Amino acid sequence: MKFSKKEEYLRQKDKKLKRIIDINGHIPFKTNKKNQFDSLVGIVVSQFISTKAADSIFKQIKESFNTVYLNEKHFDNLSIGEIKTLGLSTNKAKTIKELSELFISKSFSDLTTLDGNDLRSNLLNVFGIGPWSVNMFEIFCIGELDIFSSRDAGLRLAMNKYGMIKKNSSWDKYDSYANKWSPYKTIASIHLWKAID
Repeated sequence: MKFSKKEEYLRQKDKKLKRIIDINGHIPFKTNKKNQFDSLVGIVVSQFISTKAADSIFKQIKESFNTVYLNEKHFDNLSIGEIKTLGLSTNKAKTIKELSELFISKSFSDLTTLDGNDLRSNLLNVFGIGPWSVNMFEIFCIGELDIFSSRDAGLRLAMNKYGMIKKNSSWDKYDSYANKWSPYKTIASIHLWKAID
């Protein structure tokens, strides 16, 4: 079986992770730097719910606008209450409204051109966007290779299941275990998600 250089590096670094990578096989790492607003809405929708439920809601929202990708203008004239009727909680509706205002006011054409601190300060100022959401954006839009989020329940679950960390350990235990995967924590994360999918 052929693995990427990054996967080979991880297989050498960690026996437990090697087992997961061997089961999964090679997973291509693709980013989507276009349609950043759409990606952020997808990340917001997927907070605290299963991937399956999130995919279904996200699809439904796009269908209601009859579009393949959402953009900030879709929400420009909608109230938080109206956004909520798309199948979202009040908090998520508020986050999406604030994101659309941010994109319109700053007229961002490309968040990926901001340096890490600017990116984080812009996004973390939005209601409902926390470190986990920023990490997901860094992985799937920017293509950062060394991101691991102990706040991600799926990653913690996979690490428990494969005997890396004892269940109910503190988050910093997960973070310090993940340090051995540097500089490719992102690739390790993608394999962990696949392992419990």
